[in-house]
Amino acid sequence: MVAFKVVTGGTLFRVDDQPTTLWALRREGRQVACLARLVSYGIEIDIAYDGEAVVTRTFETGDEALAWAERKRAEREAQGWSRP
Repeated sequence: MVAFKVVTGGTLFRVDDQPTTLWALRREGRQVACLARLVSYGIEIDIAYDGEAVVTRTFETGDEALAWAERKRAEREAQGWSRP
C-alpha cells in the first residue's frame, strides 16, 4: 500500500507500510491474526481469519490501536483460541 500523509505546513510524506502481525492464534485447524499498518489517516488494524480480513478498524493513535488489538486477542483466547 502506498499512501501520502500531509503534516503541518503542507509537507507531503510518503507512507509505504506493509502489515505487521501483532498476534496470531489457532483453533481447530484455523488461524486468526491481527495485522497493523500505518496509513495516511492513522493506523489500520485488521482481524484476519485464514488470511482474509473480516474486520478492519482505523485509529488515530498507536496506543488506541494496540489497546483494541489486545482486547480482541484476550476475547479470542477466552473463546479457546491459543498461540501456535
